[in-house]
Amino acid sequence: MGEMKAFDCFQCPACSPHQKAVAIDGNRKLYRFRKQEGNTDKALFHGVFVAPDDEVANFVDTIRAVTTHKSGRGSCGNTAARETSQKSRARLDEEGLEIAVCRHGFLQGALNMCRGEIFAYPLFLHRKLRADFVCTDIACKYWPYLCRVGDARADIKELSEKTKPFLSVMHAKAHSLKCEIKWGGMNQIGAGKTLGEEVEQVNSYMSRVGFTTKHMTKAG
Repeated sequence: MGEMKAFDCFQCPACSPHQKAVAIDGNRKLYRFRKQEGNTDKALFHGVFVAPDDEVANFVDTIRAVTTHKSGRGSCGNTAARETSQKSRARLDEEGLEIAVCRHGFLQGALNMCRGEIFAYPLFLHRKLRADFVCTDIACKYWPYLCRVGDARADIKELSEKTKPFLSVMHAKAHSLKCEIKWGGMNQIGAGKTLGEEVEQVNSYMSRVGFTTKHMTKAG
């Protein structure tokens, strides 16, 4: 019984004790309306999987206070993200979830996106979930951002020194050829057969569940 109590359900047994890769991506289909019924109810497992909103907001504000970034889209191919962004849909409390999983699809962490898909969100999860490779569909934009933040904060600089960027294999096909060669996961030494697309499978499932729940309630 003691062993069951000590079991970490967000830690993949196959990835322990040293995790090879973590895949991080946002899912904007898991949004929540401001006027949704039950919106003020306290979560039963607050902070267990989805990080507390105030903790995330404080981190984002801290990062912005020590660095200067250009606003606008950071895009390559069909992928897109922003360094800075305002809430794009005023009717929403959250615009979706940023989710992190291991190579085997184990859910490891998430946060509510309140400002769209900004680079500070994957950075928040990145610093909590250490692995050899950090897989995203915006690696070519996220990693230069990470290095710039690292110039101002030693703890962030450590991330760029101890982990490596990994552009998700499938998404790399939508990037330029030069970008795919430099950042693509198939070209990263030591990555093995890592795909970096595992979070897409999780997002697909959660999107289906989210929309099913939405249409079964009056919240839609």
